[in-house]
Amino acid sequence: MDLSLGLNLLAVLVSALALATSLAVSRRQLRLAQNSNVLPMVTQMFKETREPEFSQAIEYISTRLAAEHSPENGYRRLPPEAKGHIRRISLFYDDVGKLVAHGVVEERLIIGSYGLNIVNMWDVLAPYVYRERMLTTKAMLYFEDLAARAKARPMAEVHAQIGLSECPP
Repeated sequence: MDLSLGLNLLAVLVSALALATSLAVSRRQLRLAQNSNVLPMVTQMFKETREPEFSQAIEYISTRLAAEHSPENGYRRLPPEAKGHIRRISLFYDDVGKLVAHGVVEERLIIGSYGLNIVNMWDVLAPYVYRERMLTTKAMLYFEDLAARAKARPMAEVHAQIGLSECPP
């Protein structure tokens, strides 16, 4: 009986090990499949932020928007130039926020790449967005959520967490 019990326990142990290995491999394959589906989206996001128009919109919002236009009427009633810059940035970050909120894109990737810019843009645009919400509809909810996540988890913290290295000159 002792030999039979020992063989049965060994068989159970081998089966449990095989199951654990199978689960680990399945999880890895699922993660790889998800990443391959997300890669084109992430590549397109990175490409978008390198466009001159994106940089011009960031610069306009950072340096001129508040000086030239009050948030009193929201952003939809602003002149076309201002509205165009706001929409380019806020809709981009709202869409990125959707991907993060729904777990399509990893939060660390987005905050590690854009965190400071997300926070800076939200801080400038929030009065316009909040006023727009009072006047029309609940706009830019995902952008706001993304900004809150980025404020709670600064870029430097994400960089340290993933172990980015430094290589000074």
